[in-house]
Amino acid sequence: MEKAPTAYIAVDVVVTKEGNQYSAWCPDLDIASCGDTPEDAIENLRDAMDLYLSALEEEGEREKVFEDKGIRIVHADEPVVPTSFVTQYRQKIPVST
Repeated sequence: MEKAPTAYIAVDVVVTKEGNQYSAWCPDLDIASCGDTPEDAIENLRDAMDLYLSALEEEGEREKVFEDKGIRIVHADEPVVPTSFVTQYRQKIPVST
């Protein structure tokens, strides 16, 4: 069983549909990925972010990059508060013709 993290970074993720695929982008780290569904795109983005953060850790650059990008490490019990746009829904609104 995997141990629950005691700290995390909270970053924004933007998911958009592009043709038949979805792209997921983390503007805080400027990393993107894609997938056949929004969930696939986010999972692929998470994998790419894990690789990037592991490389930063190995190079001893994580704290510098976090400071430069304004990313802070928070405790696991702190709530995630969106910094901007949360989601988008396409709606059908009836109009008279």
